[in-house]
Amino acid sequence: MSLLLILYLFALVIIALNSASQVKSVSDFFVAHRGGSVLMITGSLLATIFGGSAIIGAVDAGPSMGGAATWFMLSGAIGLLALLPFLPKIMQVRRFTLPDMIEDFYGKGAKTVASIVIPVAWTGVVAAQIIAAAKLLQSFVGMNYSVAAVLCAVVFIGYTALGGQVSILRTDFLQAGFILLGILALAFFTGQTPILHPGVEAPQFPFNANFSGLDLFLLLLTYATTYTSGPDMFSRLFCARDEKTAQKSVLIVAFVMAIVGACIGFLAEYAAIIPSVNGEGAKIIEIGKMVLPGFWMTLLGLCLLSVVLSSADTTLLSSSIILTRLISKSKLDDRAEINRTRWVIVLDGVVALLIALQFTNIIGMLLLALAVYAGAFTLPILFGLVGLRSKPQFVSAAIVCGGVLAILGKLLPQTSIPHLGDFLLIFAFVVNGGLLLLGRIRKAP
Repeated sequence: MSLLLILYLFALVIIALNSASQVKSVSDFFVAHRGGSVLMITGSLLATIFGGSAIIGAVDAGPSMGGAATWFMLSGAIGLLALLPFLPKIMQVRRFTLPDMIEDFYGKGAKTVASIVIPVAWTGVVAAQIIAAAKLLQSFVGMNYSVAAVLCAVVFIGYTALGGQVSILRTDFLQAGFILLGILALAFFTGQTPILHPGVEAPQFPFNANFSGLDLFLLLLTYATTYTSGPDMFSRLFCARDEKTAQKSVLIVAFVMAIVGACIGFLAEYAAIIPSVNGEGAKIIEIGKMVLPGFWMTLLGLCLLSVVLSSADTTLLSSSIILTRLISKSKLDDRAEINRTRWVIVLDGVVALLIALQFTNIIGMLLLALAVYAGAFTLPILFGLVGLRSKPQFVSAAIVCGGVLAILGKLLPQTSIPHLGDFLLIFAFVVNGGLLLLGRIRKAP
């Protein structure tokens, strides 16, 4: 298996090298000529969504959440479907990044704030992918966590910097295929395996003692909304050739997410009732070792490697493009801007690696990063997409206050006040929306 995984990585590098030779302009590197077909955009969306934090982390959460882990994918599908009414507006923008679109809505000041806050939140998402990759190698080959984290980071940082968006779109469809085959095969073989501990009951879907209706509401508020307003989702759609392509891709992806979500919930329940998978490695791999024949275990290895690479490269590239355009005060020629972006990719990736070396909870890191993003940007983006406008200083204040309140809600330690952190998360959206309404421009310019 180790040889096959190495050959797979080598094949991705060859694709990236070939793609790099075809990158001639900023448009090539940032949005792949805006020529993505339904297959390319669907594959890229799926590969990005099926990140290590979404699959590996959700199954890791099995002992506490059980079948309720299904909600990670289901809520994401709901958020993605909420994009459909806004697709005409999104496709008209034809921009490179989400902050560019925010500038169109609210001006340069709001764009600058967005260009600072988004990379901060998204670097945490990249860190979650590194954590997932390290756990993958830890489980498959017994590698030390820190060594595995460094190795995985070097691979996908180099891969991302090399080919940009062209290589990402080319490899994402292949990676999405491996991911789907691996997850479906694992769920099938797990279903054929007798329960080893029939007296133990796993937490059930849709709700259980560790996942309540309030938890679902907060997941929809801070997780599902990032599928409606997240920069990685927009970066995929900006690559589509037209609105119909984007619409078909979103519908297909939402349907597939519902199926995969059911598989993840089933695997999470299985993880909850088998004590032997509660060690340090990824639980999804431990389940695979128990139920999969040799060939299918190799496929699961390719699946999980694809899971990590396909999401990490997209998220890292989105964050780095935003940072590059923030620091590029003067107009650069295409080659200079591409090279600068490559250096930013390396630096941003190193910061994410340092975070991953300090924190090892995939879901915790993911939800922290996404809560900050959702509290800061969901309402300003939706506000702009429906045609409303607000004064730039109020938009900037809404982004900062919403993000700060959201991070406080996630980091606040348990106190004698029940659900204080949850209240702060909800309050982040209230304050954000209130500031936007307070600064609303009655007649859009």
